[in-house]
Amino acid sequence: MISNAARSGKPVSRQELLRFQQASRAHARGDIAAAEAGYRALIREKVKIPQLYHQMAQLSAQGGRHAEAAALWKRALKLDPGFFQARYLLGNLLKSRGELEQAAACYRRVIAQQPGYTQAHFTFAGIHRYENLDDPHIVAMQRLYRDSSLPDENRIQLAFALAKALEDCAEYAGAFDFLEAGNRLRHKAFNYEISSDRELFKNIIETFSADAVAAVSCSAEQSNRPVFIVGMPRSGTSLVEKILATHRYVHGAGEIDDFYSLAARSFLDPRDHYQYRPLPACPSRAFERLGQEYLDRINALNSRAARVTDKLPFNLLMVGLIRLALPNATIIHCRRDARDTCLSLYKQNFTTANYRFAYDLKTIGQFYRLYHGLMAHWGTVFPGIIHDVSYEELTRNPETEIRKLLDACGLAWEEECLAFDRSPATVTTASAVQVRRPLYTSSIGLWKRYGDRLAPLLEELEKTGPPV
Repeated sequence: MISNAARSGKPVSRQELLRFQQASRAHARGDIAAAEAGYRALIREKVKIPQLYHQMAQLSAQGGRHAEAAALWKRALKLDPGFFQARYLLGNLLKSRGELEQAAACYRRVIAQQPGYTQAHFTFAGIHRYENLDDPHIVAMQRLYRDSSLPDENRIQLAFALAKALEDCAEYAGAFDFLEAGNRLRHKAFNYEISSDRELFKNIIETFSADAVAAVSCSAEQSNRPVFIVGMPRSGTSLVEKILATHRYVHGAGEIDDFYSLAARSFLDPRDHYQYRPLPACPSRAFERLGQEYLDRINALNSRAARVTDKLPFNLLMVGLIRLALPNATIIHCRRDARDTCLSLYKQNFTTANYRFAYDLKTIGQFYRLYHGLMAHWGTVFPGIIHDVSYEELTRNPETEIRKLLDACGLAWEEECLAFDRSPATVTTASAVQVRRPLYTSSIGLWKRYGDRLAPLLEELEKTGPPV
């Protein structure tokens, strides 16, 4: 990309190139302040290195400066229209902001430039609505998928994309064939077993018994700013946050791992697979410090909003600590029909390794039962504290359920919360497209379309007691 800079105007000097490389090395080793300072100095001098604007755009996007990031990617593309990686990331940014038509245009151009770039096919499929099997994009993906030399990662991306496309066309048998193929490859790569998570959930329940929690004495942080939105992934956490973030007094922070990372230092034992230490072994100051430091983190994100949402679903593992360190925080639990939740998980090609359980129907069912047991435990230890939101009730009776939600957060009713889909707030999770639509009920009961193909999942969900 650097050599292309010389095509337009003054060539890049050796000194400019060396300075860019120095900033890039700082970026690579995680010295973000030095990298940004170096990039910005070169940008002020209008140095024509496309990669410079691309890398600064990535930093801007990571820092939440989305308008700046978009402008920088557009400058990179003006210098080098063939820079398809920059165009793809610009498309992702536009998608997260709800500018779906512009995002689709970016993906289409990337695919035209690089037909074998399966990541663009996968992401485009997520925002495109397919009407029939003759859609040119389905045909193109099927042609690529038949290539026997295709690496597994590319095959996985196409399999999930084709599954989504065929489901749009109500071709459920064919869609499930692709889901099975993609999930089989992903599961093989992770080689996940439920045993480690079973031990983790057992450890949490034993650590946070009612007696152990009652014995903790500390001067906990009394702020009510945090709103934790927890639940199984694909249960409506993004939807609930989008509704709340439409309120004038709420800032939606998205999925942030600050609480977990802060808790890990004092409460989780790295020598024991990051399970909880016994509560009596934790000094009262540790609980106080956790609450104070977490508030510092969210204040850095937004210091003005009365409430700040944190929608990391797996904070459900942290409910005990949240209650002890931040007793006035609101905890919202998103619930959805187990069968629809688990099917939706099986349909996702997640971008992180945090969902290793999600690529096999049986292990999804086992994990769901672990989650269900833990939430029942929290309800016993902290009765009346956690506010449940039913996805089905929310979609069927939105005003009634949104009023309850706002009341649980201590917020007055605002009509705008019913029009959450028109909010320009950025959404970067797998639900980025769904939350741009008004509430809909078409996904309720979708599991029935797949019938016996879900047998391993349904059999697991019907069991009682600990997963086997």
